[in-house]
Amino acid sequence: MVMRDARYHCVASYRALVQADFAKNLWIPYTNLFPLGSEHKVVRGTVTEVHGDHVVVDHEGKIHKMAFDFLVLATGSYIPAPAKLKVQSSAEGIALMDKIRADMQSSQSIVIVGGGACGTEFAGEVKYAYPDKYVALIHDLSSLVDYPRFPQDFKDKAREYLEKQGVEVFLNESVEIEGLSRDNPCQRAYRTITLKNSHKAIESDMQFFSIGIKVDTNYMHTLQPAAASQTKRDSVIPFDVSSIIDTKTSAIHVKPTLQLDHGDDFPNIFAIGDISNADPVPTAYAAATAGEVAARNIIVLLKREMHADNIHKNTGLTRCFKSNEGKLEDYAPVKTLMVLAMNPTGGVSNLPVVGTLLGGLAAWAVKSSDLFSGRFWKEMNMPRP
Repeated sequence: MVMRDARYHCVASYRALVQADFAKNLWIPYTNLFPLGSEHKVVRGTVTEVHGDHVVVDHEGKIHKMAFDFLVLATGSYIPAPAKLKVQSSAEGIALMDKIRADMQSSQSIVIVGGGACGTEFAGEVKYAYPDKYVALIHDLSSLVDYPRFPQDFKDKAREYLEKQGVEVFLNESVEIEGLSRDNPCQRAYRTITLKNSHKAIESDMQFFSIGIKVDTNYMHTLQPAAASQTKRDSVIPFDVSSIIDTKTSAIHVKPTLQLDHGDDFPNIFAIGDISNADPVPTAYAAATAGEVAARNIIVLLKREMHADNIHKNTGLTRCFKSNEGKLEDYAPVKTLMVLAMNPTGGVSNLPVVGTLLGGLAAWAVKSSDLFSGRFWKEMNMPRP
């Protein structure tokens, strides 16, 4: 179940914005996702309701139900454009990216607000592509990429890399820029920007808002355990969906197995990626790893059902769904691993064991050269454009 006609490879969005010939890597068609003649299919639409055994889907105003045996919720998050785009199709996304790129090419002084991973990578890509333009990165904390458990050395190296490129980095500063917000995250406008702490004034003709990840799990409001689970529940204690939704982030609480974390009510519903609370710092690598774990666990559950059906067929005995045939795998949250691709030649990285030791070399080898686009085109069974 997907909303658009093609998969948006958001990891490469900043490169595509400053390098037009790279933009063709952003949108990956679903054409070859399943083999020709397969019973599997890609369905377009927006899920508006999740229930214990079906979802409600809206596609261009037409509402219909889709039943499921297993459901994986992987609806991701919204990060301000150009990282992620609020568009309904690849054509609309390409047109929007082209417009932002044209505006950037005609600007001279670019200000990016927000120094998390996205803002930091974005600043590096812009300065590398346009070395003669002024690029400023404004962040309200004392370090860039200031995520929990990551070493200070990694954060310092990110700042040093940008400054060496020529990006002016302002830490412990905040700004209010007329017209710029999460809902309008990029604008081509002349503004005099005054930093609140130092009162320094910056003349800018283009600004970007790059703050925060927003998760939308409103479709969960209708969730109730399926009829089979309801019969096992204490009817005195009704299910409240807010009990599995984080009040601060709107992320879904999951068990180590990535199933919804509410007793045995939802053994067949999983949540992965940015919409789950499985990782303290959501990353593309973590989401991909969680997806593999969820898939393996669904296979285990399917084998349990098949085994139970065989026992019932041969003996007449009924085997409970929660049999011990095959053990579910626990997802291990990704450790402090992050690779910041600042431009096509490198960046900074923090890897298990070696930490920041391999720095730019690791960033180039792992991510910077093609930003995983080759991997994802291959996974979608599509030839690279």
